Amino acid sequence: MTWMKENYFLTIFVACSIAFTMFIIISNSFSTDESQHINIEQGDSLWALAQEYGTNEDKLKWIDKVIAMNNLQDGHIKAGEVIIIPVIEKSYHFNHDTEIAGDTK
Repeated sequence: MTWMKENYFLTIFVACSIAFTMFIIISNSFSTDESQHINIEQGDSLWALAQEYGTNEDKLKWIDKVIAMNNLQDGHIKAGEVIIIPVIEKSYHFNHDTEIAGDTK
């Protein structure tokens, strides 16, 4: 206890470092929903983009998300525009399984 009193600054620094490290680890263990910017080319449509970039969800729901993310009034896109589309949600988690040499799944 006297060591902590004598090295007050070092104790605070180590405690803050540990807290920051734990914050980074915990924040990376949750799902993140990301978006991507797409340049619209001649002939592109929201339906075609939904088929190319959409996830397992309903195509109409994906198109509604794109319309909302880009504030599209009429739902039409034009060549040369850059729009934001949702991408597949990435989930980060720790694997606590133990695997022994020679084991197969």
